[in-house]
Amino acid sequence: MKNIENKINKAFHNIDLPEFDNKKLNEKKGIVYMEKKKKNMIPYLVTACTFVFCLFAGVLVYNNNFKVASKIGIDVNPSIELKINKKEKVIDCFANNDDGNKILSGMDLNGSDMNVAINALIGSMVKNGYIDELANSILISVEGNSEEENERLRQEIVNDLNAYLVNNNFSIVSQTVSNNQSLENIAKEYNISLGKAKLIQDIIANNNLLTYESLANLSINELNLISSNNDNIKVEGNASDKAYIGYDKAKEIALKHANVTDITNYEIEIDYDNIIVYEIEFRANNAKYEYDIDAKTGDIVKYDIDNHRNVENNNTGNTSNTITRDEALNIALKHAGASNVTTKKIELDDNSYEIEFIYNNKEYDYDISLTGKILEYSIDSYYDDDDYNTTHAKITRDEALEIALKHAGVSDVNYSKVELDDNEYEIEFRVGHLEYEYEINATTGKIISYEIDD
Repeated sequence: MKNIENKINKAFHNIDLPEFDNKKLNEKKGIVYMEKKKKNMIPYLVTACTFVFCLFAGVLVYNNNFKVASKIGIDVNPSIELKINKKEKVIDCFANNDDGNKILSGMDLNGSDMNVAINALIGSMVKNGYIDELANSILISVEGNSEEENERLRQEIVNDLNAYLVNNNFSIVSQTVSNNQSLENIAKEYNISLGKAKLIQDIIANNNLLTYESLANLSINELNLISSNNDNIKVEGNASDKAYIGYDKAKEIALKHANVTDITNYEIEIDYDNIIVYEIEFRANNAKYEYDIDAKTGDIVKYDIDNHRNVENNNTGNTSNTITRDEALNIALKHAGASNVTTKKIELDDNSYEIEFIYNNKEYDYDISLTGKILEYSIDSYYDDDDYNTTHAKITRDEALEIALKHAGVSDVNYSKVELDDNEYEIEFRVGHLEYEYEINATTGKIISYEIDD
């Protein structure tokens, strides 16, 4: 064993090693290392570039084909929403109500062109009787993050529908809708689409006597009719009023009741006051006439005749012959053909008697001069007798204030006052520099009137 070890050591020491320059060796090592490193990075770079490219392509494909770019709402009574991508292809479609589910039953619109899908849906609504000559209005709402893109899409859809629908006596109401949490809350509260909530919002902005509660259950055609004088609402074609008596018949009824033929300053429009009515105004015989006529039945809901100017001209110098409160009431009762009235109220204001009473479930309001002349009167045929019965108040002062605050959309007020008068809560409160005044029915909780002053 020892001999073998000695032979190995001797052989090792006899090896002839070449001479090396350490400096060059170190430089060579660096070059070899760098060359090797540079050579090995190429696959990694190729892999990274491929990954970035695939990621970019994937994002591009997703954004163009699967990401929701806009939402298109279609409301008649069926309410349906389409989600579309940048290519204007449908990627999702769902109904907002039961009627919408009936329309979508058996239809698969995913992947369809936007305009093809909208035409198919409207065609189905026509086929199923939701759109006809009695109710011909369609609401198109475009929602998205870009106002410019929303408007472009709205115009594109309207242009596509115009050729067929408007020429066939349909009416298209169109609008753009921006992201608005308050509007979304309203839509959720009244179980309506965001588009319908936006349309009602625009109508209320033009007539603050109307409320979401009163309008939420109306059809798109009815909303279209009562918004006919609103310049902020875009409409193509005319809403159908064939379900109603018509403008000419309403005018005939008013003139016949007023017993006049020669009139001036005539105006008529459709409005909503718990029912659809024709509002008519005109002047005749130095008096101003105002009528609300039930658009379906032709019944005179209420009317008002103001001949104050004529009375003043006819009674100059006779103001000394004044009458009593009872005499003024008797004049009003005789004119109305009423007896045994309930809930009467007489007040003296500005040299005339203001008289209110209920008879045969109608509310009568008279303004009678101190000389016994009827200056003005009105009759409301849809008056509920319980509204004036203070013994039947069903809501408290706090509840009435809560109703007013909810309607105004405020909670923290600087000052508030609530008084009960003739079964009506008169409410005042201030928020910042604004003063609010409300009248609320103590029996039903209905807002009778409200006013906001700066």
